[in-house]
Amino acid sequence: MNRYLNYLYLLIAIIIWALAPSIVKIVLGKLDPLPFLILRFLVVVIFLFPIYWNIFYKNFYKRKKYTWYDWKNIIIYSLLSQTSLILFFIGLDYTTAVDSIILALSAPLITIAAGHYFFRDKLNLLKEIGIFIATLGTLLVVIEPLLTKQNGDPVDRFWGNMILILFHIVAAFWVVYTKFLFGTNSLVLISLMKKVGLKLHKKKYDVFEVNMLSFFVAFFTLLPFAFWDAQNYLNQVYSLGWVEIAGIIYMGILSSAVAYILYTKAQSQLSVTEVSIFTYISPIFAIPASYLILGEVPNTYSYIGIAIILIGLFIAEKSPQ
Repeated sequence: MNRYLNYLYLLIAIIIWALAPSIVKIVLGKLDPLPFLILRFLVVVIFLFPIYWNIFYKNFYKRKKYTWYDWKNIIIYSLLSQTSLILFFIGLDYTTAVDSIILALSAPLITIAAGHYFFRDKLNLLKEIGIFIATLGTLLVVIEPLLTKQNGDPVDRFWGNMILILFHIVAAFWVVYTKFLFGTNSLVLISLMKKVGLKLHKKKYDVFEVNMLSFFVAFFTLLPFAFWDAQNYLNQVYSLGWVEIAGIIYMGILSSAVAYILYTKAQSQLSVTEVSIFTYISPIFAIPASYLILGEVPNTYSYIGIAIILIGLFIAEKSPQ
């Protein structure tokens, strides 16, 4: 019964995240990426205040659990997992929700490649073929704006797609860092971090606590940048309508707090394969949502790209270890 309950948690989280690109796109029509993300994390911090109170009281006042070394790990984790979302928001500001949904399918491929590099995960011939095929599909989606010149400025969409790929590369490094923090050793990662002056050693952390703290850290790492163009950002906030405000609340409460809690809970109980399967069904909800909310539909090149990526993913994931 617990397994099916975790499946339900995953499904709810995936549906929430599937709607996110279309909702973000609506809000970005009135609000720049930076103030949008800051407001999102402000909503998260307010919503999760009881949890933060408990974490800080338990770990800092009573037990003083986290040292400066631990805070460095938490800050790096937060920058990679939450602060890096600024790349996603900027990319989506330039491209379409449909492109962002399709390009998200490339994330497992980048993660597989990162796992091979940092953890020496083995890649057999079938996996390599699958990654190559899916990479071709991803490249087709990235350059599709230059081929069709539809749905906005083609150059803007191309660079937006490139920024989204960069976001997924950063997210893959976050997965690597997460695996290291929560139990898998990587001499390559230790060596790499030494080159930038950071010494890493393994230490046990509470997954839920670190994820919750990442929202808190992200808010305060982004907040100083709001002062660069404060008056402009304030004018944008004052002009928001109820639709945009509802979108910010959705992204703060549902897409951040609720979805992350459900996903983290399910992920801790299920296998990587089971979690991956749910990740791949995201477009089933996301593409119809982009049509209903934004009127966006994939064109012929997009459908070809989706098919190629899914074929590559299927070959890479189903190949024997």
